[in-house]
Amino acid sequence: MTITGDRTDQVDRARAWAASADPIVREAWRGCVTVAAARAAPVGLADGDRPVADVEVLAGAMAAAECALALRMHAATAGGAAPFPAPGGLLRARQWSPPLARRLARCGAFASRHPDIAETWGAGIITSEHVDPIARQADRFSGDELTAVLGELAPHWGRWSPAMIARFVTAADRLLHPPPDPTGAEAEAHAGRSLSFAVTSDRVILAGELPRVEGELVMAAIEAVAERLRSTADHVPAGARRADALVQLVNDAHAADLIPTRGGLPVSLTVTLERTDAGDPLWTTSRGHLLTIAEARWASCDAVITPVVVANPTSRPGEAAGPATRVAALAASMFGTRIPLDVGRTQRTATAAQRRALAVRDRGCIIPGCDVPAEACQTHHLQDWAEDGRTDQANLALMCWAHHRQVDLRLWEIEARAPGEAPPPEPGPSAPAGTAWPANRGAPFVIRRVPHRLWRN
Repeated sequence: MTITGDRTDQVDRARAWAASADPIVREAWRGCVTVAAARAAPVGLADGDRPVADVEVLAGAMAAAECALALRMHAATAGGAAPFPAPGGLLRARQWSPPLARRLARCGAFASRHPDIAETWGAGIITSEHVDPIARQADRFSGDELTAVLGELAPHWGRWSPAMIARFVTAADRLLHPPPDPTGAEAEAHAGRSLSFAVTSDRVILAGELPRVEGELVMAAIEAVAERLRSTADHVPAGARRADALVQLVNDAHAADLIPTRGGLPVSLTVTLERTDAGDPLWTTSRGHLLTIAEARWASCDAVITPVVVANPTSRPGEAAGPATRVAALAASMFGTRIPLDVGRTQRTATAAQRRALAVRDRGCIIPGCDVPAEACQTHHLQDWAEDGRTDQANLALMCWAHHRQVDLRLWEIEARAPGEAPPPEPGPSAPAGTAWPANRGAPFVIRRVPHRLWRN
């Protein structure tokens, strides 16, 4: 075996340290190096060998070596001989993981005070992961209490996982020291509940956390539906079944009419179907996701279809549908101006038909840079209803709640563009107040921010 470069220096330093180490430790190091350098021979069942015997023995040896390392590191630190007195400092100086280094320091200090733990750990029966749950909470118990806890754990060493040990120690702590009602941790967990969505080009990523009881309730519901979706033929992984179960729960609530309306419309997935001038279909969600063929086929299976007449002034009739024409038609359909025509009837608030038409035209809040989708927006009258403004499409625009409030406070001016009128060029980010901006997503408006000395961007 050839060792070059920095690795040679590291090996030389290890050998130099080994020369001054305790003879027992030095012999253990040589044995480990010899085993690691030896090529693992194939082990089969033909001669009655146990294929996992080497793995079991080496795993126990690693646990025993871990115990020896933790105890000697604690002895060096306690005796003032360690150059790095911080917990796990010796290992961290050797680029070990800081959490692992701190865990070994904590477990070494605990095992040095409890010979029975050190003996079990040194025999390779448990690892630092089994010792750590006790070492972390040992200070919460009195001497007699800790003796009782360790006595109950003793018969289960080697059989209980670290998670089971942690659960038992936590339960014993709560039994012996009942927490206040409610606990501080319980209140923090409730205050820290969250659920967030990250939207990528082809998926939505959910992340969040719940208090333990509420979380287990959600888990139980999802697992129950996932079990109902189990099939012996499709071999769907458990994680995928749970994802299907979450969607199924939403669909069940929707079918039972348990989901409230939003913006005057039932909560649903809004998909707009358009065709470019070249005849290519465009299926687009309200958040701008262009559906694949399979997604469009699925979405159209159980859909309520609402026809909306639109005019696209950037159309190019009569051109051959070659690649360049089809791409140009795609760009015109996706980014061109849309003007809904003849939908709904006039009343105080926008009708459901008008809301759908506005979703097609505006696709969300029209204020530049706002990414709130259409289904989360409110309808705004450009000419106020109180000033004889009409509830017509030309007088309505979609805005999120925050920007709707700002417009009502006269912090924005909105001017409708005439059909076919080109939008103004988009100015730079440092453009002064009063500069004309094109509305979001090609909506037919010109937006201007009103100077206001009390308004903060």
